[in-house]
Amino acid sequence: MLIARLAFFYRRSKITFILLAIMIFYFIFITLNGGTTNVQTLVEFGALYPPFVAMYGEYYRLITSIFIHIGITHMFFNGYALYIFGPQIERLLGPKKFLLFFLLTGVGGNLATFLFNFNSISAGASGSLFGILGAFLYLVHRHRDMVTPGGRRQIFSLITINLILTFVVPSISTTAHLGGLAMGYLLSYIFIK
Repeated sequence: MLIARLAFFYRRSKITFILLAIMIFYFIFITLNGGTTNVQTLVEFGALYPPFVAMYGEYYRLITSIFIHIGITHMFFNGYALYIFGPQIERLLGPKKFLLFFLLTGVGGNLATFLFNFNSISAGASGSLFGILGAFLYLVHRHRDMVTPGGRRQIFSLITINLILTFVVPSISTTAHLGGLAMGYLLSYIFIK
């Protein structure tokens, strides 16, 4: 039964499935090699640490950090959000565009962290996930006919709740969330039209 569900999910949303699988694999790998809450281990395996990007040219961290999660709760919530919202935008954009959109919005969130929260260590797909929320916001704003009135209310509620959590919950990368949201909204002008 589980295999059949996974096969169905994979057929409908290949890129979402692959991204989720990479996140889970990387989480297990880092857990077995020092732990996902160990700062030194996180940096060693590619978490975003802006001084290393600036001083040593480690630009790969702008991408690798998207797939690293700090603790099981972080992994669970980001994985679940990708599972729920990723397929909708993937079907709208198509697999190749969705992959590029996911990566660019994650990098956008990481660049915001690089610019405005330089001495932090951050990781996670939150910038990309907020990018997906930015795409939903774009649809509500520019393509109202594609979203029902109930859907518009749900999108606004979802974004509002997530923004409140961004500012209230400690240790959340506000810059990654806001950068991803802005990047997702702006890139939607190119990707969705």
